[in-house]
Amino acid sequence: MTQRRKKLPAPEEIVAAIVAIADDGFCRRGELAQRFPRLGERDLRRAVRRAVTLGLVLERRGPDGAWHVAVTSEGWNLHRSG
Repeated sequence: MTQRRKKLPAPEEIVAAIVAIADDGFCRRGELAQRFPRLGERDLRRAVRRAVTLGLVLERRGPDGAWHVAVTSEGWNLHRSG
């Protein structure tokens, strides 16, 4: 029996979720999990990583040890045009 892969959210959806949560600031990556309840932690990390690789999202570890994400200027351009 083969496993069916879950469809990851598009990078544009990740950018839109970050904008909805934090606007032009940083939010915890864990807060994104509330926007995508069907995704597990690993799939969420993969979706965020894909947006980071495309230059749409910035990911940093905060002083509290948690991962934080923010939208880059390229991400804002994509968000505004879409």
